[in-house]
Order: sequence, then C-alpha cells, then structure tokens
Amino acid sequence: MDVYDVSDDLVKKLNDWKLIGIISGKFNELKDNYSKVNFVEHALIDFKYMEKIFLNVTLREDKCNKRSKEFRMLGNEQFSLKNRKYFQALELYNKSICFAELNSEHLSIGYANRSAVLFAWKRYRECLANIELARKANYPERLRHKLDKRERDCQELLDQQAPDVVPYEFKLSFDAHPQVPYIADCLELRETSDEGRFIVTTRDLVVGDLVAAEQPFCSTLLPPMRYIRCANCKNENYLTLIPCDNCCSAMFCSEQCKQQAMSTFHKYECPIIDFLHRMFNKIHGIALRTTLSALDLHDSIEDLMAYCELPHNQNKCAFDLDYSNLTPQEHYRAIHGLVTNRQLRTVSDLFQRSVVCAILKHFIIEYTPLKELLGGEEGRNFFTELLFRHLQTSPSNMHGIDLVEQVNETKDDQTHSSGAYAFLSLLNHSCAPNTLRIYEGTKAYLFVLRPIKAGGVLYDNYGAHFAIFSKKQRQETLSMQYRFNCKCEACELEYPTFGRMPHKDTVPSVNDDTDMKSLGAYNYDFAARNYRKYCDFLTQYAAAYPCEQISSAEECLKMALHILVDAVPLKAKM
Repeated sequence: MDVYDVSDDLVKKLNDWKLIGIISGKFNELKDNYSKVNFVEHALIDFKYMEKIFLNVTLREDKCNKRSKEFRMLGNEQFSLKNRKYFQALELYNKSICFAELNSEHLSIGYANRSAVLFAWKRYRECLANIELARKANYPERLRHKLDKRERDCQELLDQQAPDVVPYEFKLSFDAHPQVPYIADCLELRETSDEGRFIVTTRDLVVGDLVAAEQPFCSTLLPPMRYIRCANCKNENYLTLIPCDNCCSAMFCSEQCKQQAMSTFHKYECPIIDFLHRMFNKIHGIALRTTLSALDLHDSIEDLMAYCELPHNQNKCAFDLDYSNLTPQEHYRAIHGLVTNRQLRTVSDLFQRSVVCAILKHFIIEYTPLKELLGGEEGRNFFTELLFRHLQTSPSNMHGIDLVEQVNETKDDQTHSSGAYAFLSLLNHSCAPNTLRIYEGTKAYLFVLRPIKAGGVLYDNYGAHFAIFSKKQRQETLSMQYRFNCKCEACELEYPTFGRMPHKDTVPSVNDDTDMKSLGAYNYDFAARNYRKYCDFLTQYAAAYPCEQISSAEECLKMALHILVDAVPLKAKM
C-alpha cells in the first residue's frame, strides 16, 4: 500500500457509490488549498482510510536486538571467505547497528564486525574509528583480545592506506554575479508568456565553462541510501556511520550531524519515518523537508506566516535576492516563489494531490511533536497550505542529486538525494541540453556542454534526453510531470537516438578505447589530464551536432567531470 493506492481506491469507491460528481463539485468550489485538503482528510477519516493505514503500516520500527543479530549474521555470510562481498557486508552491518537496542552489546559487536571488513579492505583509518566506536559502546570483555590485536595491526599498517581523493577545485569561469555570487555575472533572468522564466547569457560561452555552483536550500536522502549515506549532510560515509537513537532508518556521519538533524527535521520525521518511506515517494519527501526547513528558520509558526504573507516575499526568485546580505529566511523566499502550475492542473490532479497532502499532514501532525509547534487551527491550516504548495512545486522544480552512471546500475542507484535549488529551478528544459549538472556532495556545478552564443538560452535536461528516449516517450513524460509540450530543437528536428546517430566523416574521433578504459576505471589523473581535450573538441566541432563522435565525446566529458568532483560511489572505485 502506498498513498496512490489509497487515492485510487477512494476514487473507485466514490464512482461505485455514484458520489464522485457530488464530491468533485464540492471540492472544486473550495478556494483555499488548505480547505481542499481538509475536505479530503475528512472524507478519508469518514471512509476509515486513516484507520486502515494506521493499522496496516508501521509508523516506526522499534530497535530490536533479535533483528540486529539477524542482519549481523547475514553480514558475516557476505564477509565470509566464500563470498568476500565487502559492500553487501558493510550495508548489512550498518542495518545491524541501526536495529541494535541502546546500550546493548549488539551495537558494539556491529561496530567491531564493521572494523573487520575495513581491516581486510585495507581501510585502516576507518577501521580504527570503528574500533573506537565499539569500545565506547561497551564492547564485551570476553571479545576484547580480538579488537586489541586488530588495533595494533592497524597502527602498524596505517601508513599503507592511500590518501582519499581530494575533489578537483573548480571555480567559476567568470566574475561572480554581483547579486547572486554563486553564478557567473554573464547570466540574466528573462521572462515571456510562452517560456515563463528562463536564463540567458550576455557573452559567448564555450564547452567546459563553469557558470554556477549552487548549494541547495535543503535536501533529503532517498530511502535506499539510508544505510549508506548520512541523513543530514548526505555524504557517503557508510564506513563509519552511527545510528539514530530512536529509529532504525537514519544514520549519521558524526555526532554533530546527528545533533543537527535531531534539532531540526529529524525530530518530526523520526516518529513516523518508516511510514514516510513506505507510503510516499521522493517528490513528497522533498516537499515535506522543504516545509519543515522553512518552519525551522522561524521562532514560531506565526513568524513564518507573517514572513510568507509580506508582499515583497511573494513570487520571488534567486535574482530578486541580495546574496551579499542573505539570511536563510531570504534563501527560502526564492524556494517559496517557485511556480506551482496550479492553473494548469485538472480537478482530478488537484484531488489526488490533496489526498497525498491530507495523509501526510494528518500523520505528521497527529503522531509527532509538530502538533505542539503548530498550535491551533490557524497554524495547522497554514502548514497544510505550505505543504500543498511544495507538493505542487516539487515535481517540476526539485532536482535529483546523482552520481556517475555505472554499468549494470539502475537510475535509483545513481540518485541518492533530492534537493531544492533556487537558481537551477529557473533553467528551462531541452531534450538536447547545452548545460550539464554535476554534484559534489549536494553542491551542484553547472557546466556548459555545448557552445552558447551571447543572447542564447541555457537549457537543462529534466531526464528526457533525445539520445536515450524516443520523441514520443519524451513528450509523454514531460507532459505528464512538467505540464508542457516540448518544442526543443531535438523534438522539432527529430534528432535520432544514439543507436541511429550518424557517423560524420568530417568529424574526427577525440576518444578511443584507452579513454573509455581509463574513465571506466575512474582514473582521476587521466580525467584531470584529458577533460579539457573533450571540452575543446566539443567547442570546435559543435556545428556537426548531433553525431556519433560528438555524443561519445560528451559522455567522456561527463564521466571525467564526475570523477574530478568525486561524484563516484565508493563501491565503484574499489
């Protein structure tokens, strides 16, 4: 069961009972979003859906030594001489650590077992960190001789561990924008009735130019990554993660990150975290986190209400802010001002979105400390209004934070988090984009992928690239999720997918098997030496776009940039 199953079942029942017309009519008459959501919430309560969800979906799994031991045994099996599957073992040991009851020996044994994997893997610094965690967690005296020996061996071998990769230090290719200092000063905001808001450049740009380096307003970790990355900073730190004291679905890279999360978003999400993971998707997750982050910036719900209702805080974007004197509250102005596309939505779309919002707000208010923060009806209604707003803006404005593409990996394995970016949200889509997003942690770098003349528009890709998907597939996806009919050059000129792309005799090949082998091995030195070669080639032969040679060079450049910012998962590098 997820939230869409509930929505579909409710609509089916209303149709069966001949009530859909009456309910839709009453729903459509309501003007305020919170009124629509409250109306749907009452229907869900009356028809026993909230009760059914509560009885069938666990809000939060309890710590359990029995399950902790089960995960540890599974980890031992993966780490055995027969398997030696270090990554699988580490993730299972992390689950064991997360499920272990506080002050139980299962927690300390989980850390100790993790240290054994790291010693075998020659990750001696991290091995010592886990030995220290095991000791602090009261590792059993009967087993300490093993830990003591491993520690002595680690100390002797520590110098043999290679230093970690230090990400390449990219800097903006031009002076910083005087008002928005994390973008180049050549970028400007334009707006038309057809295109909405979009970004243009006032000077010629060549491939490889870095024109933006943006940190998100907030971000949220995707559930499949919860035993691999820190729930707070999103760093891939699963060699030394520590668990939340209360839930079994959040881990942190340090006590500092743990305390920061517990004092902000996690104190609200923690009591219902498994319910959130089971019932909702990443779009709903970032909408909730954005709303909670906005609340955290203010002393009270009344302060946030007053802030959002001020006329000069309405419909703002990154270019309306003074980043030389930017407060976190000001940063939120640009996120609050993202377009909702409400006028383009059908009654059925708004009804389904109201079901999502109603279930989400009902459980987070009723079963977490948020109830005390919101106070009475006015505070609850405002929270509902804000959550509904971000449920509308998230699908078309929030960004997946991803890693390098890997062989035999799915897109879910590449994307680890979702983020709310004020500037990046202003870029329009093209199925043949001229920019490229690369992430260092949650920081987004925007590189030029194809030359852009002065006055030209910067285009991002929303996940529907012409080289991978047919025009029909792209049009359907973009219409459904983003509410527009794409008329980019790839759609208008019917660009072929990669398998049908021509090889042009007038264009040389800049890469060969050596490039693919070295980049496929995530060779940092090779990437650093050669990425400019791909940039220069793509700039010089831009007029031949699209063709097989250019597409191959683009893939090499993308891979090289991912390697340089270390946007490569640890398991791919080992």
